[in-house]
Amino acid sequence: MKSRTIAAFVIALIICAHASIAAAQTKPNFSGEWKMNKEKSKFVEGGPDAVTIKMDQKGTALTEDWSLTTPDGESSFQAKYTIDGEVTEQEVLGRTAKTSAKWDGDALVIEFKAGEGFFNRKITMSADGKTITVVLTQSPSESNKEEIVVFEKQ
Repeated sequence: MKSRTIAAFVIALIICAHASIAAAQTKPNFSGEWKMNKEKSKFVEGGPDAVTIKMDQKGTALTEDWSLTTPDGESSFQAKYTIDGEVTEQEVLGRTAKTSAKWDGDALVIEFKAGEGFFNRKITMSADGKTITVVLTQSPSESNKEEIVVFEKQ
């Protein structure tokens, strides 16, 4: 009887270990080119005319190449993160920002902090992998409302 109990316990441990490994491997990979769908997005004050993000995610390393078009013109920048919550400093649109990226379940949370302001993006991927949704909060902001930006894979 003891040997059956021990065997059942060992089997249960193996199943739990495999389930944990499988769960860790189910994080989405955001690699690819993503283009904003302005009609599906919701901005507090109109938002940009166009946004394209090229993401390259390898393990815990993530690089983003941004291209933005606004009524004021075009701009671009690159940002690099380690998806482990580590805070790093990098140049973003002419300002030094403290940035970090970490998982919150299956969502990727990326933060930019520069001076008094910050951007917080919570990024989720659709089940089919063709759409990402970014919930953006920023400060200082007069409205304190979230913006939702929908991107489609190109």
